[in-house]
Amino acid sequence: MRFAPSILAPSLAFILFASCSDERGAGNTTQTENTVAARTIRVDSLLPSWNRPSQSTTVATLRLNQNNFQFAETDSSGRDLAVETEAGRALPFEIVYWDKPAKLGRLRVLLDSSLQHRGDRFLLRWKQPLLQRSDANSVWKTIPDSQRLALRSVLVADFEKWSSSTLLPTRPDWEVHATDSFSLNSLSFVAASKGRSGSALSVEYKSGSSGYLVVKTPLVAPRQARSIRALDSVVFYARCSARNTSIFLAFDHHELFKAWKLDTLDTVWTRYRVRPQDFIPASNPHGGNKGWEAVRDSATDLTFLVYGGTRVWFDDIRIYGIDREDLE
Repeated sequence: MRFAPSILAPSLAFILFASCSDERGAGNTTQTENTVAARTIRVDSLLPSWNRPSQSTTVATLRLNQNNFQFAETDSSGRDLAVETEAGRALPFEIVYWDKPAKLGRLRVLLDSSLQHRGDRFLLRWKQPLLQRSDANSVWKTIPDSQRLALRSVLVADFEKWSSSTLLPTRPDWEVHATDSFSLNSLSFVAASKGRSGSALSVEYKSGSSGYLVVKTPLVAPRQARSIRALDSVVFYARCSARNTSIFLAFDHHELFKAWKLDTLDTVWTRYRVRPQDFIPASNPHGGNKGWEAVRDSATDLTFLVYGGTRVWFDDIRIYGIDREDLE
């Protein structure tokens, strides 16, 4: 069963760096590009409309690649990086990942209200003395829990609106079908019950000797590959009609290959958490499994594969570590 696709044009957000001249002002001094490795970052280019609190502190994400940063000039783990105001005040930041060979990096920088006005800028420096300046605790310790959730996760679905669309930024639709000797009976939105409030997605099906029940969503609509390298975990709640029902959580690349993790469902609501290190290694290629590293920069779908039982319920599916811009 596939719902009719919703139409919502995805928005794009880019990190744009201020152009570098031969001379750059830093505080009250003028330094040349030959003596100082630094790049001026415009705050306007980092904060999307949903992350502009203006009167309070927030966290900005720097997405670095070969088009906007010279990785060849930096330390292999980013220990030479520093983030400062133009007056030289150190800004707390964390390195989410730093992959010099792939020329990919991601930093999160704490910005107080003094750095959230149009035209505000700060400096990203490299070739600094090697130190462990990255400190996640300093970045997040003053950020309220609700703001952290908005900045470091994406809600896939809570099923409260009984809609075929997900809650991902571009609102792709759920796709549900059965393969091989499995068959799909019905799909509905129901009261979660069994000690859980609100609504849930319920799928009834007939199991067979081969195949799966497939419940999946594209990460963006229309389906396109996205990097989810910053993934911390996927958390979801589920229950089933019969013990020993198996479920695979997978990130797919156009159904050509995937990274997946196997769990066993229970008849009571259970919270499941899948982290990158939990995915089955690429050394086990069963079912097209290529492992996390093969999929992390080109994922197209979040997929649940169910084997056994006759009914399954899902609720509150959330991806942690990435943010809305990753899926716009």
